[in-house]
Amino acid sequence: MAIGASIYKADLNLSNFNSHFYHDFNLTMAKHPSENEARMMNRLAAFCYCAHEDLSFTKGLSTQEEPELWQKDLTGEILHWIELGLPDEKRIKQALGKSRKVSVFTTAPNTYREWFNKLKISSPKLSIYFIEVVSNGPIDKIVERNMKLSCTIEDNIMHLGNDQERIELKVLNLNDSP
Repeated sequence: MAIGASIYKADLNLSNFNSHFYHDFNLTMAKHPSENEARMMNRLAAFCYCAHEDLSFTKGLSTQEEPELWQKDLTGEILHWIELGLPDEKRIKQALGKSRKVSVFTTAPNTYREWFNKLKISSPKLSIYFIEVVSNGPIDKIVERNMKLSCTIEDNIMHLGNDQERIELKVLNLNDSP
């Protein structure tokens, strides 16, 4: 018998001062058996950074046809396709063909720059970000099966936490960096 996904719930209070988006979310996230809690929390950080009422988690690792997150309109058209990791060019090009906007979030501190410099894709629809824990980490230290979290985003700094801990993350837009 195959091991199933672990289900996590998060009540999230989000304040994004960059986009002036303020919202409370009741989220359900499935952690794939091959995924660790840090990766799941980085998916949550990507959700916070791109938050919209219609943004949702997908099947993610369990299917190649879907990204980690997506925003669809009422007709089913994909408005925003969000990947995590270091996807290859073919996957990014496929996403660009299927969606109006594509965002990639990477957390690989030793390899993201080399991967980014090798990409031969230039599109106004593509944004690539590096997420780095800058204080009070690691990011998975606030994981619980049922989480009550708050997230504040201002400029390129994200504060994600619960009543006891607050983790500071830096979100670097690689499209804007030299």
